[in-house]
Amino acid sequence: MDGFECEVLKRLPLAEAVWTLMRHVISPEFSRDLFDRHRGTGCEVRIEFGTLVQLVTDALVQHSGSGRKSFETAQREGRLNATVRAVYGKLGRVRLELSQAFLSQATLRLNEVLPTQMPSDLPESLRAFSVIAMDGKKIKNLAKRLQPLRSLQGKALGGKGVVALSLNTQLAVALEASPDGEANDAPLAPGLVEQVQALLPGPRLWIADRQFCDLTIPAHIAAHGDHFLVRFTKKMRFWGEKTLTCRDAQGREVVEEWGGLGTDAKRRIFVRRVTLKRPDEEEVSVVTDLVDPRRYPAVDLLAAYLQRWSIERVFQQVTEVFSLAHLIGSTPQGALFQFSLCLLLYNLIQVIRAYVAQLQQRDAATISSELLFDDIREQMVAADVLLTREELIEHLDQPYRPVDVRIRLHELLQGQWSTQWIKSPPKRHPARAAVKHSVAGGHSSAWKVLQAARAPRPTYKTHPS
Repeated sequence: MDGFECEVLKRLPLAEAVWTLMRHVISPEFSRDLFDRHRGTGCEVRIEFGTLVQLVTDALVQHSGSGRKSFETAQREGRLNATVRAVYGKLGRVRLELSQAFLSQATLRLNEVLPTQMPSDLPESLRAFSVIAMDGKKIKNLAKRLQPLRSLQGKALGGKGVVALSLNTQLAVALEASPDGEANDAPLAPGLVEQVQALLPGPRLWIADRQFCDLTIPAHIAAHGDHFLVRFTKKMRFWGEKTLTCRDAQGREVVEEWGGLGTDAKRRIFVRRVTLKRPDEEEVSVVTDLVDPRRYPAVDLLAAYLQRWSIERVFQQVTEVFSLAHLIGSTPQGALFQFSLCLLLYNLIQVIRAYVAQLQQRDAATISSELLFDDIREQMVAADVLLTREELIEHLDQPYRPVDVRIRLHELLQGQWSTQWIKSPPKRHPARAAVKHSVAGGHSSAWKVLQAARAPRPTYKTHPS
């Protein structure tokens, strides 16, 4: 690189930080090895798996989810020696096993370069666990390009994925997928549990919503030495034997019960049920095999379950920020691969956010991932305009060790800060829904409505009786 190119990169540290991470996490060597192990009957003739990953990443990050723009740009620059149709076909044939392994193995490499001190909001009594939140997501809005789908009324689902989110690192660590978008979450849970058990060290604590509360999933989790904290569903029977009552920090009643879960006496599981009584709201009731109330206080279990909502926010960000709402492929296999890649992009931004927070001595939760990603995307687009891809590859294509990646990220992100990245404070009082008024003709003049609202109210004199 000459002086101009070096000066350009010097002014785009966020973009170079992301590319440095991506070079370590999904290097060409990693992509080739992963494809060889999970290829099935697939082959790499004109489009390598690593090339497909780069093309779809460019579409999501730089082209607002447009696959065609990304593919045609790569053709013009000589990075793609195949037709656009061939890329769509390759994307539509990605095996589910490859998509699943892509997320889990890439995130495993990402764990090697995490900041040395990752903040945790977990209660002190649960920090010895690898805490995993589990939930499922339907992939919506599949493009109906294929002939059998063109006559379909309504929206087409592009598959179902059940995701494991580490609450210790806030990274999505594994995905268990089904091409059937209407598949139930529960049958996918055992496969996800087995994936995570091979990736994360124990002891592990699984947190899940009520659809995972049965006798099969908790038993499968406990059989491998893990623990569970699952919201209780009234479809299950609980046989109470002992009851204690306490109160949380807000003075609300908390009921603890010990007993058996399930009607089948042979399969019944001994659990502890913790129920939070909330005035004017639905009570929150969870069951767990962490039965010691002194070691694992009830308020800590409820606080940990409340963090399960983190995975809902992940799904929202993946959909809105990383263009999952715009599916590039037209098959469930392609949609699920895009979902896997979106989750990995989310993980990359979380790592960048964690480094920025550590260097600025701030709580990472106060930094908006969306606003940070907006600036990252702007810098990546600018670099793509001012530099050739060959120059970027030449600059970045060096085998960094994990310790070298950490050092380089510190160098790039030192001093990088913008007050625009700060999250807006949550609203204390939700806005009341406005009362709707019907108008003649179905429309009205905004000017007249505003003038009427600004007009002073008439005053009336009162007469003594």
